[in-house]
Amino acid sequence: MPMLTSRKKAVGKAALAAACVVATCASSVTWAQEQSTAAEPAPPQAASQPSEGSSVDNADLFNELLSDPTPPPAQQSSTETPAPQPETEAAAPAVPAENAAEPVATIPVAEVNKKDSVALKGAADSRRIEEIVVTATKRAESIREIPQSITAISGASLENTGKLNLIDFIQETPGVTATQGSAGYTRFTMRGISTDTGPTSPSSSPVGIFVGDTAFTDPYIANIVPDLSAFDLSGVQVLKGPQGTLFGGAALSGAIRYELQEPVQGEWQVRAFSQFISPDEGTSAFTNGVAVNVPLLKDNNLAFRFAYVKRNYPGITDDGRTGENDVDHGSGDQYRAILLWEPENWKLKLTHLSQDFYAPNAVSAAASPDGPREQSFNIFKVPAKNDFGMDSLEVAYNFDSMRLVSLSSYLYKNSMFTIDGTPVIIGIPPMGYPQELGLLSPVTENSKAYSQELRLQSTGSDPFQWLVGGYFYSYKMYFNILIDTPLHQGATGPGSLLYQLATQLGIPTPLLNGNTQFFNGTSNVKSTEKAGFFDLSYELWDSLKLTVGARFYSTEVKGGFVASGILILAENNLMEADTRNQITERGINPKFTATYHFTDDISLYTQAAKGFRFGGIQYVPSTPTNGVPPTFKSDSIWNYELGLRTGWFDDSLHADITAFYIKYKNPIITQATPGIAINYNDNVSGAVSRGLEASLLWNTPINGLSASLQGSLVDAHITTPFTASGGKQIPVGQEMPGTAPTQYNATVSYVRPVGAFSIGGNVGYNYIGQGYGDIQHTIKINGYGTLNAGLVFNSDELAFHPKLAINISNLLNTTAVTYGGTVAPIVPINGYSAYALNPPRTISLRLSIDL
Repeated sequence: MPMLTSRKKAVGKAALAAACVVATCASSVTWAQEQSTAAEPAPPQAASQPSEGSSVDNADLFNELLSDPTPPPAQQSSTETPAPQPETEAAAPAVPAENAAEPVATIPVAEVNKKDSVALKGAADSRRIEEIVVTATKRAESIREIPQSITAISGASLENTGKLNLIDFIQETPGVTATQGSAGYTRFTMRGISTDTGPTSPSSSPVGIFVGDTAFTDPYIANIVPDLSAFDLSGVQVLKGPQGTLFGGAALSGAIRYELQEPVQGEWQVRAFSQFISPDEGTSAFTNGVAVNVPLLKDNNLAFRFAYVKRNYPGITDDGRTGENDVDHGSGDQYRAILLWEPENWKLKLTHLSQDFYAPNAVSAAASPDGPREQSFNIFKVPAKNDFGMDSLEVAYNFDSMRLVSLSSYLYKNSMFTIDGTPVIIGIPPMGYPQELGLLSPVTENSKAYSQELRLQSTGSDPFQWLVGGYFYSYKMYFNILIDTPLHQGATGPGSLLYQLATQLGIPTPLLNGNTQFFNGTSNVKSTEKAGFFDLSYELWDSLKLTVGARFYSTEVKGGFVASGILILAENNLMEADTRNQITERGINPKFTATYHFTDDISLYTQAAKGFRFGGIQYVPSTPTNGVPPTFKSDSIWNYELGLRTGWFDDSLHADITAFYIKYKNPIITQATPGIAINYNDNVSGAVSRGLEASLLWNTPINGLSASLQGSLVDAHITTPFTASGGKQIPVGQEMPGTAPTQYNATVSYVRPVGAFSIGGNVGYNYIGQGYGDIQHTIKINGYGTLNAGLVFNSDELAFHPKLAINISNLLNTTAVTYGGTVAPIVPINGYSAYALNPPRTISLRLSIDL
């Protein structure tokens, strides 16, 4: 966007003074997105040397403090600024840096030494917060020019701070909370828009997960969530608010978007790392990785990049029944391969991504909210195994003033985990309870999806910018859940003598096994989305930018649930259940934004945007007696947002604040049948969420020192009373699950060159306010803070550019509940509660090299 200094002249002193007051509150675009590189600072400018015989006075010392070493970022979630890697706008021009302030009249002073003047100017430039360019809007734009709340975290910063899981850093973004079971099972809440926080909840997630522009969100039953290693990752973007205009039904309340590192043309690169992880009172583990970049053609327009990560997950949970310690360990492999060809005016990118995970006993609950991390609920081991993959082809062609982009993607997910259902029936089993009489429940979910997007968009820097496109998405899923005793399965299940005999005699096997087991249900579902979308923007007077966009969509879900077993016969008048059905919905997702620049450094934006989530067919049987509706509609939100962004002191300080109001219509809430409780989805009640998000980032005048503070206030609550599972009445004003009413993060970072090395350190505190795990407020969650600290040593002068990062997370070893529930068994012998706890104090050491 062109910037003219006339903007500054247009603003009176009163307006600037008012902006100064408001700016101190701070915002929606997280300070962490734009801060300077922490672990690899720019080489310091040479300090002026005193002449022979002279002494170093206070002025020299002050100049030394202001000399050039690049200030470190102020927070762990963004200690390095990623280099712009536009994936969708290869020909886009670089966004100009914000203009420096105009000279003002000054009081005459003594002439400043020229060398000192140059040193001071260099120091000011080095403290300027680096600009970040992202492609979250399907075109390359400066993050501070986008009228919505976005946090951008570079992969390098995640590496430096030892982050290996999404859960490790995502909650350092105010307004975002998460819960996690074993690897791949994570649930996110943004701005309080959530109806379920269980990481293995079957309800589709309200937060979209994307790799580039490919959606990994499941429109029907939620499957595993990609949790990519930070190694050789370009970065992660957190987009708050609905993304329905550009991303459809995959992002109701927001999105988390991974950006893979693209191949670099004309360069050989080799990177490798090894990281040691040791949680308090748990097993230690190593994670290792290597990445190679290969230029394939001499004319530097064809390159290949490959990365591999071997991940080992430490165990931290003990089995009180068997006496085994740290039983929840696991391991997995991740592969990434990208082939990039960029002949004149063309871009062709072929991407492969795959990852797997296995844990022999993926328990994730404790018996006490205060620890120890131990449970004796299960009489069975509960293994978990999952894998996912993506293959995509992006083809783009640049015309003189426009760009045509095609993105074709295929992805798959396979998940198998086991639930020990014995405690649900009888409560905590007594010691010595036989496994043959226990209730084991294996769950299998396999899905495949294909998506095709074609869009045409303007390029260049004209005041009028436009984007139009079409989208097609096809999703198929197989889901099965079996609940039965090993004794019955051994006697009548496939492979048993009775089963084989019945097959030989022509006796229908359901008579023998299907209706005598406790529960066996299968769902085969197909979902599709067809959409057309546009995004138009126009800049007026070099200060006002207006944007309007919309997505016209049609969704269809067809298939359903077929089930048999004792539980179904009891609920369905001694008949098997068949709930196959179909639901079709059409709608429009509009978006309106306006941004006004008072000056180059102060702007105000407003946004109104709508988002939706797929409706669907019940994943449990609907019978005449249980009151379960056969289908449920899509839910939707309207997000209204007002944000102020300010920059001060030659753009070395950013102070921003955002206010939002969200209206949530037809929330998809998990209910339960009367009698024998079976969970199902229904559109119940309504909700609103309102709040403030603020951030402050400062690269201080003290050489190498940065500080940051960001926080949020969220009030998300029910607006219409209703009766929830278990017959509990939910009143108006009941807080939505997963909401953190208060949340903040404060970080101080410092980095200085020492000889051939750069040494950096950071200390941060992250607090997540207390909320609830479900709509009934069964268990309180969060309400805790963690202190984190780290050191980074690196050298660009030594061979292989070694880097050593030492980090301690949860330094004080604080223990808190992140989700859980109270179980009332069917046979009312004894009830119990189970709790998932936040990660314990963990020490990590990471050594990396670059060639």
